[in-house]
Amino acid sequence: MIIFVLYDGIKNSVFDGQVLKPLENKVNNSQINDNHTKKAIIISFEKENISQEYINQKLKDKKNIELIILKRGPFIGKFKLIQDVFKLKKILTNYKNYNLTARGPLAGFICAKAANFTDLGSFTIQARGLVAQEYKYAGKKEKPIKKLLNILRYYQFNNLEKSVYRKAHNLPKTKIEAVSFALKEYLIKSFGAKSEIIDIAQDDIPKNLDKNLISKWKIEIRNNLNITHESIVYCYNGSIKAWQCPQEVITFFKSCLNNKTVNKNIFLLILTQDAKEFENLIKKENIQTDLYLIKTVAHQEIYKYLAACDYGIIFREESIVNWVSRPTKILEYESVGLKIIHNNTVGLLKNREYN
Repeated sequence: MIIFVLYDGIKNSVFDGQVLKPLENKVNNSQINDNHTKKAIIISFEKENISQEYINQKLKDKKNIELIILKRGPFIGKFKLIQDVFKLKKILTNYKNYNLTARGPLAGFICAKAANFTDLGSFTIQARGLVAQEYKYAGKKEKPIKKLLNILRYYQFNNLEKSVYRKAHNLPKTKIEAVSFALKEYLIKSFGAKSEIIDIAQDDIPKNLDKNLISKWKIEIRNNLNITHESIVYCYNGSIKAWQCPQEVITFFKSCLNNKTVNKNIFLLILTQDAKEFENLIKKENIQTDLYLIKTVAHQEIYKYLAACDYGIIFREESIVNWVSRPTKILEYESVGLKIIHNNTVGLLKNREYN
């Protein structure tokens, strides 16, 4: 049995793809025949109330996954997490012979304090980014008071992360799971984590789709969107938020149009929830309307539209946060065989041959 603890909530945008789907796959592919143990329990600490209707919707057709919601307050230091430790400990005492996973340092701290390690098969702390550095990065663009608060948050989370990752090797049956080699290197150098207990995450990486299916979707979507099959299609899949560098994406495409050495039969497909904002942005560049399309697509349809393209664009601002990250967009692009155009700000792409 798997018990998965998270502190960033089930309404987080990555919950379905990085938590729920991998857990479902792991449970369904388990070799255990006992139905009682062939299950997963998600324990989520939430700031707000979650309706039963929302929970039922999330767990629809997922018979082997149970969701337990626990209330949490604001993080104001490690001492504030102690009450969450007792809440989790009370639940964990009901189970034995389970594998425990904690998503991020907050959940990692709570689990390390709450678990009885004699009852565990294994304990995994998922390192999905750098919480302290994210606050430091965000604070650069904030007003003075908010910036000061972010600095305080930075020191709080930095101390927490250092404590969790440095002490992990002292816990029995414990591994750290990092999303990239760049993050692994950072955890070792900055927090004193031990290299031998750090693995690179694999379970939440989408599998490469069948080439015949990709070809089928490519024809279907290009026909639906009136994109010629001779066109070289560049794709941007993301939001208008500044850290995703939307202006740089538009500027790059315009430079391709002006570059005599680039195939003139090129097209830009923008997949975004911010269609209106992108329309305003691209109009300022005076790009012909028949050379691009801005479209909002449901997430379950995203792979079909990506399959219609040749290149995926991912630009990021230069920061340690982006360098150690593993953007979902990269995984989605690669799963349908797109070559990736990037600006060398994500360590995961450093040694790729298609930049």
